[in-house]
Amino acid sequence: MNNSNQLVCTFVSKKKLDTNSVVNFFSKIQNTNHFEILSSRALDLYCDPFNKINEKKLRKFCLKKKIDICIQKIKFRKKKLFFSDMDATIIHNETLDDLVKIAGIKIDIEKTTKLAMEGKIGLRETLKLRVNYLKGKNISLISKVLKNIKFRDGASVLVKTLNRNDYHSVLITGGFQPISTYVAKYLGFKKHVSNKFVTKNGKFTGDYIPITGHKNSKLFYLNKVCNEMKISKIKDVISIGDGSNDLKMLKASGLGIGFMAHKIIQENIKNQIRFTDLRTVLFYLGFKEKEFIY
Repeated sequence: MNNSNQLVCTFVSKKKLDTNSVVNFFSKIQNTNHFEILSSRALDLYCDPFNKINEKKLRKFCLKKKIDICIQKIKFRKKKLFFSDMDATIIHNETLDDLVKIAGIKIDIEKTTKLAMEGKIGLRETLKLRVNYLKGKNISLISKVLKNIKFRDGASVLVKTLNRNDYHSVLITGGFQPISTYVAKYLGFKKHVSNKFVTKNGKFTGDYIPITGHKNSKLFYLNKVCNEMKISKIKDVISIGDGSNDLKMLKASGLGIGFMAHKIIQENIKNQIRFTDLRTVLFYLGFKEKEFIY
């Protein structure tokens, strides 16, 4: 296994993986002389690079069998920095939408968010619009949003395991403090980055302070952290997200993963998690299930 271009293909299923079925199909399109069982649900197969046609066949097979698959170079598998989106990734909620609905605003806010996440309308424009709906409302509404936070399956195990293995974990979101503060602290992220509401006398002003003044804030911040830590994006970074504002960050990372993602991410990011939970990220990184921290 000395070839610097050699690949590891990781297969993960929600229930017990039919290992024989995967190996038999794989052997029809590519030779492999080494595999490793990560769990009853997860398998690594090692191989030389294969062509795009065979890769497409393999991914189609996995999609049909509802198996999540990640294909990556072995030499870049171990990472140092984990960047994660928050809304609809680490948690089920779209928290700004939740806040607008709790405030009693009668508008189809979810439709607007969906269009933004699909890249069909500008995210900043929709953020400005949604925050403006809150103008004059009491900031105590935030506490109601916090009570309804629903964490994704595997979120706690993922962050705990990465932290224990010296990864620098960062929650980066187009959402807002103090909601992101709560989520990051609850799960144990080492750092969190998010927008901030502007408030006055205990009420929302309708304005907000963005993560940065740059268009691609998540990519900008990723570059900033990599420069500060003196690490390589391609060699050392893994990131995960679901919407259009995550796309630049995912593309710039050594391993970018779409999680229950919108179409724009599915079409532009090869490695996805569609059928399983956030623990699959750990399998993609080469952890065995017995190494997970609960």
